[in-house]
Amino acid sequence: MSSREERIKGFLRELGFDLVGIASLRGFPSDRVRERLVRWLEEKRHADMGWIERTLGVRLNPEKFLPGAASAVVVGMTYGRKRVNPSLGIARYATRRDYHRVFKKLLRRFVKWAKEEIGGEYRVFSDSAPVLEQALAVLAGLGWIGKSSLLVNPRFGPSILLGGVMTDLVLKPDTPFVYDWCGRCNACVEACPTGAILSDRTVDANRCISYWSVEYKGEDFPPGVSLHGWIFGCDVCNDVCPWTEKTPPLANPHLREKEERFREIGREDFLKMDEEDFRKRFEGTPIMRAGLKGIRRNVLRG
Repeated sequence: MSSREERIKGFLRELGFDLVGIASLRGFPSDRVRERLVRWLEEKRHADMGWIERTLGVRLNPEKFLPGAASAVVVGMTYGRKRVNPSLGIARYATRRDYHRVFKKLLRRFVKWAKEEIGGEYRVFSDSAPVLEQALAVLAGLGWIGKSSLLVNPRFGPSILLGGVMTDLVLKPDTPFVYDWCGRCNACVEACPTGAILSDRTVDANRCISYWSVEYKGEDFPPGVSLHGWIFGCDVCNDVCPWTEKTPPLANPHLREKEERFREIGREDFLKMDEEDFRKRFEGTPIMRAGLKGIRRNVLRG
């Protein structure tokens, strides 16, 4: 008879996830992870993303996220190497379906099944909850934190989206990923056009193109800020990573549905469309986070 862990992993793979691993929450996060995050916040590397600091207590204590939390099941999907419209300046993941919605829908199906078949309590996370997903992914054996600060998987490279569930079940964990296969490569650090990648494998949001083009909500940018041609996100560190050669050309099938919306559009088209046109065309994609107003700002200043 299959173990609980095998059944859990099998069901999640059947749902379509490319990666599945299990991490123990005992002693999580480690002192090293905790200190790294606290130092990053103390140095104001999070720019004006105040929610990260406000939810620090939950990030550092899984019990506050799910009472009795004992294990995390971490899942991943690749968003592929293929660029839909190279001249547009939109990060690859953002020309796919909104993975937050995809993950939540699939993980809720998993939770329903798991409660009926295995028991236990669960809570879903998918980059929209105060959870240290990358640190959990390393513990679950899914990859290592590259010099770019991205999780890198030997099979899919750095083009991975993460999510999962916490549970009060004590599950047998996978072996943590202990290798650092960046080696002496420094391509991402050297290629970053704004010097945002720091020596401790974190990113200074104050310099990061992805922060300014996605998270920053001001009507205009402060002096000196340049998007270097990007209008939503940035793929430079990902594109130059040698491990990206391992990434399959196409995204996971769950993420492909929206790609055609970006194929025949130019940057200037965002200046002509109205809010209704924007929503009709891009509803269900990550660029809705910036909204038409933000994309227009980025086009004009990018």
